[in-house]
Amino acid sequence: MRDLEKKIILTIWEIGPTFISKLANRILENQNDVRDAVKNLLSEKIIQRVENVMVNYKTKENNVVVKHRNHTYYQLTKLGERKAKEIQPEREQEIREAFKTYNKSLQNLLDNQKPQEGNKIYSVIDFPYSQEQSVKRILEEDFEKLSGEYGITVTMRGEISGKKREALAGLLNVVVL
Repeated sequence: MRDLEKKIILTIWEIGPTFISKLANRILENQNDVRDAVKNLLSEKIIQRVENVMVNYKTKENNVVVKHRNHTYYQLTKLGERKAKEIQPEREQEIREAFKTYNKSLQNLLDNQKPQEGNKIYSVIDFPYSQEQSVKRILEEDFEKLSGEYGITVTMRGEISGKKREALAGLLNVVVL
């Protein structure tokens, strides 16, 4: 099972039924990659479409909200719940709160931009404080040049090389767009 699929399973387990764009936003992954992974998980019967017109989902405060669905929502099957329980001990995952103001143009730019050899590419790097030293080691002098936001996790933005981008993507709990 791919790492992206594991992220999707754990996120749906944590937040409840959700739709693809919200899921991609929460785990900071390319929406097209998430869509492909969801199709694969559907075929393996790990997740399923929500059939009801109304859906229950969890909020930040662990309240359950009932909402009329205006997207295609996905939830875990019994098999998916077992998989989530198996995956949970092997990895820590921080699920990002949904953006209050979602920047669609930035997401489109990140989704459609392809790294080219030798060129720097605009990236968004999101990581927990526990990974800060590993990220600094990979980015070297670029770490100080990037703009950073410190909240529940650290989010850095700016241009980095494709090699550094690939190295960061290999770190546990580090999300690079």
